[in-house]
Amino acid sequence: MSPNLQLYQARLDISQTECDRLWQFLSEDERSRTNKFKGEHFKCNFVAARGNLRIILGQWLGCEPSEIKFSYSDRGKPYLQNFPEIYFNIAHSQDLAVYAVCSDREVGIDLEFINHKCDVESIAKRYFLPSEQKIINSFGDRDEHGKYLAFYRAWTLKEAYGKATGQGIANILDRVDVAPLLESPAGEVLQIGNWILKLLSTELEIEQGYSAAICISN
Repeated sequence: MSPNLQLYQARLDISQTECDRLWQFLSEDERSRTNKFKGEHFKCNFVAARGNLRIILGQWLGCEPSEIKFSYSDRGKPYLQNFPEIYFNIAHSQDLAVYAVCSDREVGIDLEFINHKCDVESIAKRYFLPSEQKIINSFGDRDEHGKYLAFYRAWTLKEAYGKATGQGIANILDRVDVAPLLESPAGEVLQIGNWILKLLSTELEIEQGYSAAICISN
């Protein structure tokens, strides 16, 4: 991992007062996107996610959060219009967001809430590689949490890779094999071409019930 990589996290279940404060930082486009959400909870979550992203990037660039200008790639990946040398990515799930910012290489990050009502075996059978399915299915009924954890580890690793490379997860689900990390001890990395994949553990004190992963160019 790059020494120039910094990771952050933020709660999204904020007070209305804090939501109003962060709203002031958003662009007209972001405000328009906010208003498309149904329900105040979802609107406030989006404001918190984007507002905190602007605060983080503003600290990196030494400018006001409201001065940040975003552009988007053909696949929707955001980048800084006036500072293309700063790479960043954001992921949020439930009431938590994680951010990655790096000054010298592309990066992708993902976070997923572990939903124990999800039919992970069926989804893995449809979208994952046989090597990954084997590990997920090996837990069976003896270790339900282990099965779900392995599935969400695979998903976040693939999502982080798809975001870092700009390909998107739909294009790499059955092409990128992350099986070596599904049962690995914390701290291990997996290199795929010019990209390094890693599950996040000690880097951020993410509460239990989530899986998070990062991908960065080598």
